[in-house]
Amino acid sequence: MGLLDRFSRTFDKHGYDLDGYDKNGYDKKGYDKNGYDKDGYNKKGYDKDGYNKNGFNKNGYDKKGYDKKGYKDGYDENGFDFKGYNKDGYNKNGYDKKGYNKNGYDNRGFSINGIHIDTKIAFNKDGFNKNGYDLDGFNKNGYDKKGYDENGFNKNGYDKKGYDENGFNKNGYDKDGYDENGYDENGYDSKGYDEKGYDENRYDLDGYDENGYDSKGYDGLGYDHLGYDKEGYNQEGYNKFNKKKNEVHSD
Repeated sequence: MGLLDRFSRTFDKHGYDLDGYDKNGYDKKGYDKNGYDKDGYNKKGYDKDGYNKNGFNKNGYDKKGYDKKGYKDGYDENGFDFKGYNKDGYNKNGYDKKGYNKNGYDNRGFSINGIHIDTKIAFNKDGFNKNGYDLDGFNKNGYDKKGYDENGFNKNGYDKKGYDENGFNKNGYDKDGYDENGYDENGYDSKGYDEKGYDENRYDLDGYDENGYDSKGYDGLGYDHLGYDKEGYNQEGYNKFNKKKNEVHSD
């Protein structure tokens, strides 16, 4: 399009010429005569070189040949695969999949045979072997392979049977089933009484309930809740008919 053509173009009321393009050369959908929008992308979202806005072509590779995850032929720009190892089998720290460097030592200086690079024996300068235990079998935190210290307690303070140094388990009971106050899980001591001194039938050591009556219903003086003894007389000597013993016998 020459200069004369540009000035001689006619536009409709919507601003488009006879070919359907505005004064900037774009149609109603925003594409030029070559099929690209103002940002340089076609209807499928690719530029003239075949790359989208994210820099990838229709096959999913960027201009350097890397895929969306950053790998080319299985390796990233630094030469490591998706597991983090290069073509020689070492990660960025120089260790292979088993954790050894090209000289055959792990990051603690131990060889696959357990010999330390500095001491030339199975223990490092701090006295720990490849598995992290000293000559006595304890790790740097003081626990053996089963998790117990030299006194037989684990990190939570319990021995192999589940009791702490005071002899109580995690629920607060000793081997006989009593807490530090001497009561079992039901609240009774070794003799069968609770903290108020009553057994499971609600009688105290002397055989009286909370109201002061024995299993037959009599108090310590021998009277029931109505105030009568086993013979039916109150403390004044009268029965429920208001008669004394001698009056009853004389009748």
